Amino acid sequence: MSFFDIMQMCIRNLYRRKGRTALTVSGVIIGCCAIVIMVSLGIGMKQAQDQMLAQMGNLTRITVTPSPAKDAHKTLLDKKAVKKMGQLPDVTSAIVKNTLDLGELQLTAGEKNRFQNASATIIGIPEKDLEKMGYTLTDGKYPKNRAFEVLAGQHFAYQFTDSRRPEGKNVVDYWDNEDAKPFFKAMGTELSVAEKKQKKTSEPGENQTASSVAEWKEIQKLKIVGQLKENYDAGEETGSGLIMRLSDMEKLQKQIQKISGQKKAKEYSQVVVNVKDIKSVEQVENMVRQMGFQTYSMESIRKPMEKDARQKQMMLGGLGAISLLVAAIGIANTMIMSITERTREIGIMKAVGCFLGDIRKEFLLEAAAIGFLGGSIGILLSYLVSWLMNHISSLAPGGGDMDMMAAGGMDMMGGGSTVMSVIPLWLAGFALLFSVFMGVAAGYYPANKAVKISALEAMKS
Repeated sequence: MSFFDIMQMCIRNLYRRKGRTALTVSGVIIGCCAIVIMVSLGIGMKQAQDQMLAQMGNLTRITVTPSPAKDAHKTLLDKKAVKKMGQLPDVTSAIVKNTLDLGELQLTAGEKNRFQNASATIIGIPEKDLEKMGYTLTDGKYPKNRAFEVLAGQHFAYQFTDSRRPEGKNVVDYWDNEDAKPFFKAMGTELSVAEKKQKKTSEPGENQTASSVAEWKEIQKLKIVGQLKENYDAGEETGSGLIMRLSDMEKLQKQIQKISGQKKAKEYSQVVVNVKDIKSVEQVENMVRQMGFQTYSMESIRKPMEKDARQKQMMLGGLGAISLLVAAIGIANTMIMSITERTREIGIMKAVGCFLGDIRKEFLLEAAAIGFLGGSIGILLSYLVSWLMNHISSLAPGGGDMDMMAAGGMDMMGGGSTVMSVIPLWLAGFALLFSVFMGVAAGYYPANKAVKISALEAMKS
């Protein structure tokens, strides 16, 4: 018999027992739909967690800081160490991110040092690495030509106080009033790193006290040539800090050390290590720790969350697989009943010289057809159920809470709506193949039983 003849017999036999076939297919539909929906909920939860992690920080970035130990033999976070980190496997770059300590000095702006900032955050980064940090320029350009050109964070100008205004009114509170304007526009402003000294203006008399006035000694001028958009993933300095080239910072640091008597820093305050792939982060982080440094990355948060999501996916998939297993038992039961009813037919097929392999193929094909038909309808039904779940969760009051449930209760960042159920193509394909496989597996015993029936006994029945 040709495959086409076997296929025709398969369709005819299934159609002949429409009610039984429909009930058996229904079991497969329910099982396939259950496994697809259960796994899709797990995938939706995983996507929500990934979205939350992406908002929290760069998943392939490791922040390295010096060891807190004061051992004389400890490894310093210096140029040699940075070069070694850059040569580690799967590391794309190791970028120095040094912090400048102004000490008693301040940043000033405006006429006669009117606007003052005594707690400025100043970061130094090598010029060649500035554009690799992930900064977003909203105005201006990166420092390239003149010395001591700098970039300002989005809210940098709000950090200054106005020395000509009374206490309480000498700052701009942009946290409570987003429309508030700073005392000066940061872009294009010339800043001064200056030392504040008190100069006496009169000697105290019998009924008066001595008076003094602030006098400023300028150490270095800085020119803001670019302004950044706030992005804490790239660094807190994008909000209220100042970024300059590392070479300029080192020159300024020498000047400050002469004035304040500070000791020269032996190592960098921070190094940012970028890794090629998220799978390599843990390995690279362990290598850096073995070098003697402290590290921080999103891996410490991502890995437990990923493990938790995987466990929930397996649990949900297992529940769906149980439904499909029950459906497989239904297929086996249907095929065994079919053999009992068709014993005479099997005997005739053997008597006219039909090959045993063809008989086996016919029963296996019937079982596979039931699995295929049930799996196909189950997948279509799964897409419909998934769409309804996502649609209802987005429309219903408190839909955000349902999104959080989809994320395992972890989507607390509020960074965009998540979906409860996601059915990728690979899941639909797997469910269909699994349904067909379960059908064939369930039909294997009945098919072998049909082959072993004696032709003579079958003819007598």
